[in-house]
Amino acid sequence: MVIQHGALNAITTMLKGISSVEGVFLSGSLVNAHQDDFSDIDLGVATQSSAEAFDKTFALRHELIAVVGQPIHYLDRVWGNCKMIAALFGKSTFPPIGLEIDIIFSQLRYVAEQMPYSKYRIIFDRMGSLEPALAKTNPPKPKQEIENEIAKHLRAFPFYIHDALKGCKRGDEFQVQSLLEEVRKLIFFAAAMRRGEVVYGSKRAYYYLSTAERQVVEKSYLISDESTIAQLARLYIECLKGLRSSHRIDIDIEPASIMLQELL
Repeated sequence: MVIQHGALNAITTMLKGISSVEGVFLSGSLVNAHQDDFSDIDLGVATQSSAEAFDKTFALRHELIAVVGQPIHYLDRVWGNCKMIAALFGKSTFPPIGLEIDIIFSQLRYVAEQMPYSKYRIIFDRMGSLEPALAKTNPPKPKQEIENEIAKHLRAFPFYIHDALKGCKRGDEFQVQSLLEEVRKLIFFAAAMRRGEVVYGSKRAYYYLSTAERQVVEKSYLISDESTIAQLARLYIECLKGLRSSHRIDIDIEPASIMLQELL
């Protein structure tokens, strides 16, 4: 992780010299148990709470990126009161596979919107105001929000299973694997939530599966027959049962179980 730390130090040094910046913090895998030599840099920047300070700081985003080298590609994103630049560096600058650096900007008063529910580590806090602002970003995910997401997943789940089974009958391997990936995402979300974590997609999701659960998922990448579809479907239901007991939330999974009996 020497490569990431060198780039991080260079960007942070420049940010400290910008008067409109109130603080800087690190998030993502570099601050949790999943960090490794291939981790991205996810950096949050809090400016003074004015549109002028925010615009002034964000306008320097390319200069911030340039202090570590010339990116081969970049993109800007905007959501809520936040803006981000994502820069991708090639392997000639950061061997062996390159490096992604994401810098998210917001005014101090909106800093909780940057990466909610994420772990963080403060790198620079000019006036001591960043720490209390960030303290609002990492509470447990609200019970109602969890239930709403699970309810949304449960509505889509039977359709994924049905369409995957149709793909099997047609011999359409591409369609089956596409649908099974959607099912796997639901499994990963529920499995991570059992441990109070949030996972969208598949990145590092295997950390939250037991050995037996992991074997079921791994098999589904190699064999996508009706038996595999049934195993994934049952695994999802079991993950939901574990989530219900660990979070003491009211998730009605019985209708989904009954539908599975009709489909499988």
